[in-house]
Amino acid sequence: MNKNSDWRRHKLFRAIPCCTLLLFGSFFYSCPQEAVAEGGAPDFKNRIELSGEYEYLSPHDPYGNWETFTAAFYRKERPDFTWFAEMSVYTRPEGDGVLGALGAYKDWTPFLYTYTALSTGTNTVYLPQVRIDQDFNIKFGPEKKFVWVIGGTYIKYHTDQAEYILSTGLTVYLDKWVAEYRLFRNVSSPGWIESFSQLFSLAYGQEGWQWTTAICSYGKQAYFATELATPQAVENNSLLLALRHRHWLAKNYGVFGEISYFDLQGAYQKGGLLLGVFREF
Repeated sequence: MNKNSDWRRHKLFRAIPCCTLLLFGSFFYSCPQEAVAEGGAPDFKNRIELSGEYEYLSPHDPYGNWETFTAAFYRKERPDFTWFAEMSVYTRPEGDGVLGALGAYKDWTPFLYTYTALSTGTNTVYLPQVRIDQDFNIKFGPEKKFVWVIGGTYIKYHTDQAEYILSTGLTVYLDKWVAEYRLFRNVSSPGWIESFSQLFSLAYGQEGWQWTTAICSYGKQAYFATELATPQAVENNSLLLALRHRHWLAKNYGVFGEISYFDLQGAYQKGGLLLGVFREF
């Protein structure tokens, strides 16, 4: 592919988010602007979300900027079953890419619900060829306000690398507060390199009003670097700090955003800003 076609492809990837946001903006602001009724949010069956994220990496020369645009659709088919479809467009110095995902939330009993997702990306070094996520959530305690999660993830990249992730944790719901802890065990192949990470989050809010969530995740990223002249195990400490906010401007639409900081020891530091809109109907 010549330089002119590369340039045209790059401009096309940048135009997709802009055009879609303009179309969604017309749809978004044509909705009646009604205040959120007291007593919680109406039970809408559909939700559309659009967001754009900009990430600045340091050192900047080798990594540059990362830009992501995501469109998602959620559909509540029944009170006990919700499915979703999502597409993300990525622009990075390593090349542009697209990731698509399908998933579902399903209540099986008053004590058990599951989350299942399947995603696949275009042939780039940072997107998975296939990714499968499965969580089992067990509710217990007074009024089922405690949730024990057991999860598993399989990721196969377009290279020879694959990851197997097992996780477990606890989520507690107390009035308008939600606290979560989760432990992850990651095994990277080839080499079967093992690493662990932990996630803490604390959220405050209510559907139809607002959610504000603080997140802290830390641990190690470990893998076997086969691209080196002498392949060897690589192990880096990592830290993620993020603050998310979702706010209903009316009973059926609103905005959301996130600011984040990520430090991968020995590699790079990253600051991110995400802004989005959602519409329910």
